[in-house]
Amino acid sequence: MAVAAPRSFVREMKEEISSSGLVLTQHPLVQGVHQGTLDVRQLRGWATQDSHYRRAVPRLATVRYLRCTDPVFQRKLGGVMTEEAEGGQYGQAGHYQLFLKFAGSIGLTEEEVWNSRMLAGAAAHIYWAELIAWTLPWFVAMSAQLAGEGQAPAAVMMMNEGLQKHYGLSAEDSSFFSVHGEADEDHGSLVEEIIATYIVTPELQDQARAVIKRKLELQWDMWSTFEAY
Repeated sequence: MAVAAPRSFVREMKEEISSSGLVLTQHPLVQGVHQGTLDVRQLRGWATQDSHYRRAVPRLATVRYLRCTDPVFQRKLGGVMTEEAEGGQYGQAGHYQLFLKFAGSIGLTEEEVWNSRMLAGAAAHIYWAELIAWTLPWFVAMSAQLAGEGQAPAAVMMMNEGLQKHYGLSAEDSSFFSVHGEADEDHGSLVEEIIATYIVTPELQDQARAVIKRKLELQWDMWSTFEAY
């Protein structure tokens, strides 16, 4: 099989994501929040499930940083790790703390968030993300984020708009979404750089394609947990 030129492969993967039927802007949760049709009970249910993933993100970012063998990219991944855990360029608090603020604004206590039972969709996504971070080449594992941070900004900005317009949240209440949207634009660009630099053989491109596809599926399933509430 002929290898695609690195930048061409990035474009090819972005096109496959767009045509996958698993684009987050098209997800019923995102559409429901954006249009104000999602029941608050289901929004709370989704928030408890997504909180498990958000709590895991600093650990996942740390693993990605530790596994990286490229000093230039490792320094950039260190910035991502710090931003997720503590805030920085895009906010004055870690992303999980901003998520807890959002959860509180829709009527959830911190205890309810922490003590919520993790459903299979969230569990599968988290376990898989950590598994590939430890077992695949670091740059192949990072390719998953083309389907995550690469497409998240548009989805979270739609949710940010809907939460303020239809659910009575202030800009500060929903700052997790605005901050996450800005940060993920940079993080997504970093992933494209990594893919273009390292995913340069047919075998690696096949691996990355499979990882991206699985990420799309698991992410979609995790966001669909709102249907259980």
